[in-house]
Amino acid sequence: MIRDQKANEKVLQLLAFIAGFALQNIYVTLWVGLGGAALTFLVVVPPYPFYNKSPERWLPKGIGMSGSGIEIDGKKIN
Repeated sequence: MIRDQKANEKVLQLLAFIAGFALQNIYVTLWVGLGGAALTFLVVVPPYPFYNKSPERWLPKGIGMSGSGIEIDGKKIN
């Protein structure tokens, strides 16, 4: 997932740079970059139903750090 995010970021940066360079306008570069970030936000952030078709199963509640036996400065951490 991180690899895809980095690739997406690089593509958007390249598109913004090319558009700004072609038009010789820094504002175009900034607005294209901002538009790409906004588009990415709209695609990734909202809880679309197709993201929840097969949810990830996590550990049951109550299992995890409880009873780990970790002590710091003589105090047991729960």
